[in-house]
Amino acid sequence: MLLERMTWDEVEAVLKTTKTVIIPCGSTEEHGFHLPLATDTIIGYELAKRVAAEVNAVVAPPLSFGVHRSTLPFPGTLGVSVETVRRLLLEVCESLYSHGFRNFVFLPGHLGAMQLAAVELAAHEISARHDDAKVAIINIAAIISKRWAELGLEDGQDMHAGEVETSMMLYFGQPVRMERAVCEHPEMPEGIIVKNPREFLKSGVMGDATKATKEKGEKVVTLIVKEAAEIIKRLESI
Repeated sequence: MLLERMTWDEVEAVLKTTKTVIIPCGSTEEHGFHLPLATDTIIGYELAKRVAAEVNAVVAPPLSFGVHRSTLPFPGTLGVSVETVRRLLLEVCESLYSHGFRNFVFLPGHLGAMQLAAVELAAHEISARHDDAKVAIINIAAIISKRWAELGLEDGQDMHAGEVETSMMLYFGQPVRMERAVCEHPEMPEGIIVKNPREFLKSGVMGDATKATKEKGEKVVTLIVKEAAEIIKRLESI
């Protein structure tokens, strides 16, 4: 159930069967030479749709802007502040709450530390504002890290636009230019704020995108959907 494709009376009707809404949190950000700028948004949205089908939830339109640091100098990356993400998510949740939603599930596709902090701030605030609001955050990185070897993943240094994201995009049938995929593990100077990250990042990839396969993507997505569905079921039961 995609909110933006529904009419207002369809939303009103669906609220009789579910109070749960999943909010995908993506970005518009460089993802190397081989993945589109919308990668984080696509991943968050595609995961949310699959999870919603398992738990009878509504999927809100994805947030397509995020907080960026090392990738911000790359053309096409659109950065906003932590406060902007926090306020936008909070105000969207307030609208959803006013219509009758009570279970709010944030599903970040963009996993930058500052982005996750903004999502967490919004999540805690909506929870504190309303006694009957229940809130969860699906941390896909944490889910994957626990089953890394079992999923057949090979690059233990994967961080951005590498094996995992590329595999998921292949599985989702999205445009992936595998002939342009590279392996790059940049070494940023520890403890130093870098003024120009592009001195250390050539392609923008932080991992080994050449190891990506559709089969790995399917395993990763299947695991995330299963774990996320369990989290939402627990949320709805408390």
